[in-house]
Amino acid sequence: MKKNRRIPIAASFAGLLVFAALFADFLSPNPPASQNLDQFFHPPSRVHIFDRRGGVKLRPFIYKTELTDPLNVTYREDTEAAYPLEFFFRGYPYRLLGLIPLDRHLVGRSGQPHYYPLGTDELGRDVTARVLAGTRTSLLVVVLGMAIYAALGLTIGASAGLFGGWMDALLMRFSEFVLALPALYLALALRALMPLRIPFWQTLLLTVGIIASVAWPPMARGIRGLILQLKNSMHIEAARSLGSTPMQIFRRHMLPALLPYALTQTAVAAPVFLLGEAVLSFLNVGFRDTGESWGSMLRSLKDIRVITDFWWNLLPLFMVFLCLLCLNVFSSRLGRREPDSQIMRI
Repeated sequence: MKKNRRIPIAASFAGLLVFAALFADFLSPNPPASQNLDQFFHPPSRVHIFDRRGGVKLRPFIYKTELTDPLNVTYREDTEAAYPLEFFFRGYPYRLLGLIPLDRHLVGRSGQPHYYPLGTDELGRDVTARVLAGTRTSLLVVVLGMAIYAALGLTIGASAGLFGGWMDALLMRFSEFVLALPALYLALALRALMPLRIPFWQTLLLTVGIIASVAWPPMARGIRGLILQLKNSMHIEAARSLGSTPMQIFRRHMLPALLPYALTQTAVAAPVFLLGEAVLSFLNVGFRDTGESWGSMLRSLKDIRVITDFWWNLLPLFMVFLCLLCLNVFSSRLGRREPDSQIMRI
C-alpha cells in the first residue's frame, strides 16, 4: 500500500460508500421516492449566509424558489424571507441499519421549502436521496453477486475436477456454450422470461442471479484446472493412502489451496455485477423507478437535454465510474499478488 498510492485512495472511497449505504436515510434530507411535480428539474439549492441587506446569519439558510418559465425550466429565488437549515431535524421515518426506528436526519428542512443539495429529477425527486439509496442497492448487488459467483464457480469447478469423466465433459462443454453466447443478450433473454413488476428484494436476487448465471465459466474452469493439478500432488496421494475420504481430502487439503485463486477471481468479477445491474436497469429490465438504483436513475440520460441543461442528474453516472474504478484498483492489486503457478488457463 505504501508503494501504490491508489490503494489508500480506493480504500477511502470504498469506506465512504459503505458509510453512505449504511446511513443513507440519515444523510438524506427528503424521502427518495417522494415526488414534487411543481419543482421538477430543480437546480441544487443555493445555501446563503448573507441576506439581501448584507447581514450575516448565524445559521445557513435558503430562499424559496418559484418556477418562472416551465418551458425552459427556470427558477427564481424569492429573497423576501429566509428559511434556515435545520440540523438533526425530524423528517420521514426510517429504520437505521434496518433495525432501529428513527426519524432524525443530518441537515435539511422539515417543511416548505425543501432543501435539495443536488437538485431534483424530472419528477421532482431529490437526487441526493436517490443517489444515497442507489449506493445501498449497488453495494448489495456487488456483495451478493460476489457470493453467488464464488458459490457457482467453486461448486461447478470442483464437481468437474473431482468427479471427472462424463460430468467433467458435460460441465466444461456447457461452460463453453455459455462463454460462446453474448453475455448481454443472454442476460436480457433470461430477464425477459421473468415478470417485470416484482418487489425490490426479488428484483435484487433475480438481477444478481441472472448476471452470475452468465459470469461463472472463467471461475469454474480455473478451479477445475487447479484441482486437476492438485490431484496428482504428493501430499494428496499421501492423504489418500492414509485412508482419507474424497470429501476430507477436498476440505482439508484442496480447499485451502483453492481459496487464494477463488478470492482473486471473485474480486475481479465484482465490477461485472455493478456494471451489469446498471446496464439492465438502464434498459428498463432491472430495478424499476420505485426501487432506487444508479442504473434506473441513468434512464433519464436518454434525453439529451438532461445532459446539457440539468447536469446534476449526471451524478449517478459519476458514481458508477468511481465505484468501477475503485473495484478495478482492488482487483488488479489482488491479481498481482496471485502466484502465476496457481493459475492454469484452459
